Amino acid sequence: MVATVRLGALLGLVFLGSCSQNLNMSRIEADIQNDIERQGRRLSLKSVICPNRVEKQAEVYFRCVGELTDGGQFTVNVIQQDDQGTVSWDVPSSKVIINLASLEEKIQDETKAAVGKRLAIDCRDTYRASKRGDSFECDVVGAGAVAAGRVDSVLVKVTGDGDLEWQEVVISNTPVAPQGATAAGAETAPKTEAASKKPDAATTAVKPDPAAEEDEDDEGDRQ
Repeated sequence: MVATVRLGALLGLVFLGSCSQNLNMSRIEADIQNDIERQGRRLSLKSVICPNRVEKQAEVYFRCVGELTDGGQFTVNVIQQDDQGTVSWDVPSSKVIINLASLEEKIQDETKAAVGKRLAIDCRDTYRASKRGDSFECDVVGAGAVAAGRVDSVLVKVTGDGDLEWQEVVISNTPVAPQGATAAGAETAPKTEAASKKPDAATTAVKPDPAAEEDEDDEGDRQ
């Protein structure tokens, strides 16, 4: 199965105590940038810019803009939890950055519909730069046994449009004998293949042995 998804967000929480009536925006900017870089896979941010002045007030919402060092801007959604300076924030997935925690949830939901069970997915990091043509794998944690075999991982690709496509990578139940081993003494090993791909019949065809044909011709000549 191949699925195309557009992703959600992950929340961050920052508490900023102060006697001022306004939020400490410099502190919020620095905390958001540090958290994204710490939780991201080789992510480096040039800056996070928030509004200059926001009054402390519960449930007031505003947006900040993050920018990667190598280019590309993305949105950071911020909301105040109270009137004491506690704010929560989230970074929704976009054409610039991928929220991997949100991706894990969507893969888990889609996989349940595809293979009949909910699998625990681990993409290792929290954020990743979205680069067109890039691909990466997310691990399946614990038992990934399904009817076709075992789901070992999920391959995620960033399309040319910046969207995400993914498919299950299945370890087949069908054993494959190592090349050159005899049927009686061969040890079997599972075959790895993408779930959406079918084996190419051309690769399984048995080709005639030219040496064997020559032996037959020689035998005929001797008779």
